[in-house]
Amino acid sequence: MRPPKHLSAESRKLFREIAAAVELDAQAATLLQGALEQWDRAQAARAQVTADGLMVDGKRHPLIEVEKAAYRGALAYFRELGLDPPNPVGRPSTSL
Repeated sequence: MRPPKHLSAESRKLFREIAAAVELDAQAATLLQGALEQWDRAQAARAQVTADGLMVDGKRHPLIEVEKAAYRGALAYFRELGLDPPNPVGRPSTSL
């Protein structure tokens, strides 16, 4: 099964690894795609917050909420699939 082209290189690699390890029906493949889309969104938001800083114009960076919501969404998809989520970039490896 081929990963969607719009996913990041990291997410496409993860999609291939998961698809090789577990048999994915169409519904599971759609859930995995959703999980990885949310994962990419969270990673992009995190990178932007890291670049800009936690505060923008004296206020909390608005992408912090985007990052949190995307991580929550990704976690929900991964749990639905019975999979552990990958470690976020820049965070130490810990068990959830």
